[in-house]
This record gives sequence, structure tokens and C-alpha cells, in this order.
Amino acid sequence: MFSACSEDEDLPNNGTPAISYIRVTNPDASDSLIAKAGQGAMIAIVGQNLGNAREIWFNDLRGSLSPTFITNTSIITRVPSDIPTDISNRMKIIFANGDSLLYDFVVDISEPVITGMLSEYVNTGEVATIYGNYFYEPVMVTFTGGVEGEVVSVSEESNAIEVRVPEGAEPGPVTVKTNFGEVESDLWFRDNRNIIASFDGTTAGLWHGPAYIKASDPEIPNINGNFIRVKRELGPWAWFEMYVGPAESDVAKETKNIPAEAFANPGDYELKFEVFTLAPLTGAEIKMYMGPKMADERGTSYTWKPNVDTGGKWETVSIPFEEFYAANQSFAYNPAGYGVSFHFSGPLAVNANFAIDNMRVVPTSVD
Repeated sequence: MFSACSEDEDLPNNGTPAISYIRVTNPDASDSLIAKAGQGAMIAIVGQNLGNAREIWFNDLRGSLSPTFITNTSIITRVPSDIPTDISNRMKIIFANGDSLLYDFVVDISEPVITGMLSEYVNTGEVATIYGNYFYEPVMVTFTGGVEGEVVSVSEESNAIEVRVPEGAEPGPVTVKTNFGEVESDLWFRDNRNIIASFDGTTAGLWHGPAYIKASDPEIPNINGNFIRVKRELGPWAWFEMYVGPAESDVAKETKNIPAEAFANPGDYELKFEVFTLAPLTGAEIKMYMGPKMADERGTSYTWKPNVDTGGKWETVSIPFEEFYAANQSFAYNPAGYGVSFHFSGPLAVNANFAIDNMRVVPTSVD
């Protein structure tokens, strides 16, 4: 008489599929066992009798399987990047014989990320654009002041939310919330911190500027009081001064708002302002001087070479303060303020038809 064992009895666990653990695929972290992974992450499923796997599901989304990455002891696959409709926090493997194996596994869906705004100044009732990622609908946008904006559109293609600014929105961060978390922005909506040129104060002692400071304009809407308005054709190397004042003038009443911390750690700050163009502001060279001795030193200044066409709307511009500061000879902190000279001078002709407002030195957004 002869006795024989079945093929299944020769296999570990009697041939029944089982998962021992899941790990990351990075060889340098191969001993890192995980119970969750982010969207699109590559993972290795380690176990027994896995060779006949035909389908793999994460929540209600089917993942991809390649025979090349399937053995009896492991499956390498990628977590789906799409958002599940039904979240069970389970993974399911279906085998060739129709059997299935369930395993607890969480797909860590990213909370929203805010990287910027098209314009940080937008009037009540108008539409603001917030840029970032992981804006999974439904989306809620809340402004400082505790008021919620009406979400007009969410675009995966441009990674943007359009939201109507509600009555009661105050200066401060905005918050974006989805079903997978919420985030508060580093940037401020209607940022009123450290304003160095609002164009709303007195203009005593300015050499140039009062003629270009406007309370209103038929072509450009206000966003925050007065603004600088320039409309002229400039030839090559034309020297045109739009906002100039020594440290003894009223410009110092606002330039003194630069915090001492920005001088100690200029890499942590940025110079921001809003710009509105009615013609492409390209080929221009705008010299931007700031310091204690404007009349003598403004030949050495930061050169802003804008390539800006806002298409008839306000947009926020950001310049690293570290670059601006170094180009202006890294002048010392002075709580009494500084002189400024913002003027055009460059080799190309320029159709200067634009406005600027709300110049400020603020902490850099870290997103």
C-alpha cells in the first residue's frame, strides 16, 4: 500500500493564501513594516501562496498587478492614486480560483496643500483663486473672520480652487477643508503685515510719486485704497521715476515697518505686492532701491525684470527679500525707516500701463 500527500499539503499553510506583512519597496528601508500608505505609493505584500493572485483592490478601487511582480511569497504593486468612493480601509486580493483574501490596510489620502493665491487681495463678492493640491471635493474654504466662501469651481488640471470672497472676510490665513483633512495657509489673504508702501499716507518730502498715486482709475479697480498708476511709453534707457523719497521723507513712516527679524534672517522673508497690467510688462527693468542714503546710493539697487501680463486683473508678485536686500548693499536695520527709489531704466522700450499696491515684507510661505 502506498500513501500520498496532496500538493496543497506540501505547501505552507496548506496552500491557503496568507499575508504576513506589508513593507515599503525602498531597499534602504526594507525592514519598515507599514499598515498604511499614501496614494500612488509602491508597496511589497509579503506572505504565503500568493502566486495565483489575479486582482487587488484598495477600498473600492482596483490596483494594478503584473505577473513579473507576483511570486508565491510576495506581490509588488502600487496603491491607486484616485480617491475611493467607499472607504473600508481594507485591501482585497482575488485569486484564480475565485477565493479572496481580506487584509486591513489604510490608504492615507493626502490632506489639502495650499501653495499660493493668484492675488492675495480680492474685493468682497469677487472670485479669489487658491493654488495647491489634493483639493478633493467637496471642498470648504473659510476665511479669517470665520466666514465661508462660495466655492465656484475646483480644477484638478490647474490644481486650483475658485472661491467667492464673502462679506466679513478679514486679513489673515485661509483654511481649505476636505473629507481628508484641512490646512491653514502660511500666506495671508489681504495681508496687512509690514506694509512698506501702501500709497495711502501723506507724501511730504517725496521727490516723485504724488502725481502717480491714484484714489481711483477708470480702467483699474481699487483693491485696498490708493495705488501707484503708470501709463506711458518709455524709450530705451528712459529714466522714469514713479516713487522716490529720501529717508527724511514720509516714505520712512512705512519703510520702518520691516521687522528686525527680516534683516537677521532675510531668507525667511519675501517682498510682495499686487500688480495689475493692461499691457504686457515685458522687457522692463525697474530699479528698486531701499536704504539710508537714497540720493547717493540708488545707483546700486535690485533690478526687477518683470515678465508680467495679468490680463486686466490684480495678481500677487513675490521677490525673495534676501535677493532684494543683498542687491541694496545689505543696509542695517533702522527702526526710523529708509528711503526708496523705484524707477525705470533699461535697454528696451516699454509700454508701461500698470498699477501696483500693498508693498510689504512678510514671512515666506513654506508650502
